[in-house]
Amino acid sequence: MTAILVIAALLVFVVVEIIRIRMARRAGAAGVAQPIHAFTGIRLPQGLFLGDHHSWARLTSLGELKVGMDELLTQAIGGVDTVDLPDVGSRVVAGETLATVWRGGRSLKIASPVTGTVVTHNSGMDRDGSAIEEDPYGSGWIASVWPEDLGESLKSYRVGAKSVAWMRSETQRFCDFMADNASPESVGAVLADGAHPIVGAAQSLDDDAWSAFESAFTN
Repeated sequence: MTAILVIAALLVFVVVEIIRIRMARRAGAAGVAQPIHAFTGIRLPQGLFLGDHHSWARLTSLGELKVGMDELLTQAIGGVDTVDLPDVGSRVVAGETLATVWRGGRSLKIASPVTGTVVTHNSGMDRDGSAIEEDPYGSGWIASVWPEDLGESLKSYRVGAKSVAWMRSETQRFCDFMADNASPESVGAVLADGAHPIVGAAQSLDDDAWSAFESAFTN
């Protein structure tokens, strides 16, 4: 009888200890604040052409143009989960949809910076688009396009110091957009000083404001 009581007491102790550990873990997890990161500085590589729709183009040695989305969009939505890629061999038109990126169940259409034929796309982006956040102008490219008229395609695009100045003004425009469109209860849509947006700020927008964001920055 004594042995049975000892075993029962041990079992009760073990069960209580398991419950205590689980509750402690839950309390700890609930108390961990999510990290907040401000937009990083502008870091445009040389030879990069930027257009009005926040898509970019870079000329390759083969005469093709690698294209993708710029870092303002990437930081605004907090990264990319997956990408609906353009079909190889399809024709794309400057200013019209090249690809659709997804983040947190929401989509954002990315305009093509050039008119031409898709030579190849960045396979694997349809399953994992994290490279766009990690290296937006390198491994995060979306497609390679053979332009119909290279000179015409690039003449209206910004490069060098003009690109940097434009990105700075666009970052401020995004900050102003968030101040005007984020719901009052949204926490962290804009940093406390009201001057710097945080990464993923656009995710705090409601559906109507998200549509307005897409229209204002990608169309």
